[in-house]
Amino acid sequence: MTYTYKYRVDSHGTDINGNASVTAVMQYIQETANLQHEEYGPTMPQLRAEGKAFVLSRCALDIMLPLRAQDTVSVETWLTEAHGYGFARNSVLYLGDEPAAKMTALWGVIDIPTRKPLRADEIKLGFGTDGRSLEVSSPLRFRIPSEPPLALLGRHKVVYSDCDENLHLNNTRYAAVFCDLLPDMRGKRATGFSINYRVEARLGTEFDVFSSETESGHYFRTVFPDGTVGTEAILTF
Repeated sequence: MTYTYKYRVDSHGTDINGNASVTAVMQYIQETANLQHEEYGPTMPQLRAEGKAFVLSRCALDIMLPLRAQDTVSVETWLTEAHGYGFARNSVLYLGDEPAAKMTALWGVIDIPTRKPLRADEIKLGFGTDGRSLEVSSPLRFRIPSEPPLALLGRHKVVYSDCDENLHLNNTRYAAVFCDLLPDMRGKRATGFSINYRVEARLGTEFDVFSSETESGHYFRTVFPDGTVGTEAILTF
């Protein structure tokens, strides 16, 4: 089943160019999925009481239209399938009647104490799936090419304002971390974002951000001090 919710774009969700940031767009989309769970269950507090939590595995986001402060938008979201260790979800954000952004995402559920993945059938959903597909230009699966080589942009320490209740860098915050490290974002509007989350970044940890340029944006890779890759991403403008 589908679920729809309306929002007004907040001024604090816009960037230096006056456009809603990638982080803000992802937050509107993901909050709508949370609200579907709040209405039909299981709620996030219910899952947390059971020692479980949803975590994002990978997603691909297209932003077709600029969103400005005070714009009224609506988000339609639906779960397409739940099997194995994953939940697939599609979402479309509308500005009026026109699609302004769309995202496809793969989610998992972890056991909070052990951080180990749980099977989808261990979560009893209060709503059904909808098999409608969604065409997204940004790739859900990709590989960062070896050439040109990635160069170090900087290091990020995961702090209080980055984190959610899972005590890790919230998945919507990665795009902001990447944009913070780019030399100049003036005059740029993000049109796409793809990210693969491999290893969570816990509160207080640090990681290096490496990047290379594409024809229309940047590749990113986060690497912990021990050499473990945390995420890989593509941001397009």
